[in-house]
Amino acid sequence: MAVRAGQSNAMKIALVTFVVLFIISAALAVIFYLQAEEYQGAEAAAKAGLAKFATPSEQSGVSRIVGNPQSGKSYLGTMNDLLNQLFRTITGSEPEEGMPATVKVNSIARRITEVQESMGQDLSPAYGPNGIALLETIRQLKHTLDLNRQEMETLREQYAQLQSNFTQAREQALMQEDKLRQEAVLYQQNANQVQAQYDQLKQMMESSADEQIQTVKTRLEEEQAKVRQQQLTLIETQSTLSETESALKTAMEKIEGIKPRPGITPVAFKPDARIIRVDLQNGILYLNVGMEDHVYRGLTFAIYDNSAPIPEDGKGKAEVEVFQVSQNVSAARIIRSTVKNPIVQEDIVANLIWDPKTSNRFVVAGEFDLDGDGNMDPDGSERIKEMILRWGGTLDDQVNVNTDFIVIGEPPRRLNQPTPIELDLNPAAQQRYEESKQKIALYEALAKKAELLSIPMFNQKQFYYLLGYETLASKN
Repeated sequence: MAVRAGQSNAMKIALVTFVVLFIISAALAVIFYLQAEEYQGAEAAAKAGLAKFATPSEQSGVSRIVGNPQSGKSYLGTMNDLLNQLFRTITGSEPEEGMPATVKVNSIARRITEVQESMGQDLSPAYGPNGIALLETIRQLKHTLDLNRQEMETLREQYAQLQSNFTQAREQALMQEDKLRQEAVLYQQNANQVQAQYDQLKQMMESSADEQIQTVKTRLEEEQAKVRQQQLTLIETQSTLSETESALKTAMEKIEGIKPRPGITPVAFKPDARIIRVDLQNGILYLNVGMEDHVYRGLTFAIYDNSAPIPEDGKGKAEVEVFQVSQNVSAARIIRSTVKNPIVQEDIVANLIWDPKTSNRFVVAGEFDLDGDGNMDPDGSERIKEMILRWGGTLDDQVNVNTDFIVIGEPPRRLNQPTPIELDLNPAAQQRYEESKQKIALYEALAKKAELLSIPMFNQKQFYYLLGYETLASKN
C-alpha cells in the first residue's frame, strides 16, 4: 500500500509537471505564433514598401540599372547623386537641399524650354519620344556653329580682299590726286603767265594807245594788201584749174575711147567663172575654173541673177566659197542663198578683185570698222589691203589713170587744234594734230581725184558684197 501511495504521488507530480509544461508550451506556442504573425505582417509591409522603390525585376537587376554604388552609399543614394550631377550639368546650378527628383526633372525641362524660347528662331530643336532631344539639339547647334564659322571665315577673307582693293584704290586715288595737283600747279603757272601777258598788254595799251592804234592800222593795211594779192592769185589759180580740168576732161574722153572705165554694173555682170552644176541638196556648186586659173581654197564669189539688174549696193543673190580645187574645175560651198531665189546654172559668178587673166589695181582710203563695234579699227585699212593682195589684186598709193577701183572708208577723225596749255602738258599733241590734217587732206584728194577720173568707188559693205565675202566677214 505504501508503494502504491508513492507511485500515486509520483504520477500526480508527473501529471502536474506535464500539465505545467503543456501550458508553458502552449503559451510559448501562442507567443511564437503571435510573434510570427507580427513578423509576417512586418515582412509584407516591408515587401510592399520595397515594391514602391523597385519592382522585383528591378530589384534583381539593381546593380545593372544603377551600376556600382558609391562608397558608403546605397543604390538609392547613388541614384540621387547621379541625378544631382545631371541637374548641375544641365542647369549649371546646385539643387536645393531635399529637392524631390520630380522637381529636379521638371526644373531641368523648364530650363530647357526657357533657353529654347529665349533663342527664338535661332534654335530648331530636335524632338525625341519625351520632348526635346538635348544632345541631338546640341549636335545640330554645333553643326550650325561650324557652318557659321566657315561663313565667318569666308566673310573675313572677302573683307580682307575688299580691304586690299580699297587700299589699292586709295593709293591710286592718292596718285591721281597728286597728278591732278601737279596739273593744277601747271595750270596755275600758265594762268599766271597769261595774266602777266594780259597785264603787260593792258599796260602797253594804256601807255601808248595812239601808237598801238597806228601800229594796228599799219598791220591791217598790210594784211589787206596781202589778202587782195591772194585773191588775185586765187582767181588766176581757179582760172588755171578750170582750164586744166577742161583739158583733163578732154584727155579722159580720149582715154575712155581707148580704155573704158569700169563701173559697178559692168564689173558685177562680168563673169569670172561659169557654173557647171548645182547641187542644192548638199549646198555645193561646181565652177569651170581651177588651178590653171589660179583658183585657191578660200576664194569667194558673189552670185548674181542673170535676168535681173544688179542692185546699187552690189549685193548678190548668193555667196559661195571654194573648198576643193582640181586642174580645171573647183567645188564651192554655198555660204548664203535664199529658197525663193535659188542658184541656177545661168547665174553670173563674179569677184571684184580676183581675175583669171589680169590683176585689178586698187587704192584704199579712209578708216574702216571691220568688227562692226561702232569704232574705227586702227589697222582697218591695212587689213583691207591684205585682203586685196590675198585675192590677187594690186595696190597703188595714189589714184591715177591706171587705177581700176578705190575702196573708200569713213573720213579720218579730225582732231582739234591743241591749246597752249595742252601743248605744255603734251608736246606731241601738235604733231598728232598735223598728222590728222594730212590724213584728211590725203583722203579728200584721193576721193576727189577718183571722182574726177570716173574711177568706181566702193564702200566697205559694197566691197564685201562684190567679193562674195560679206557673210564670212560678219561671222569673223
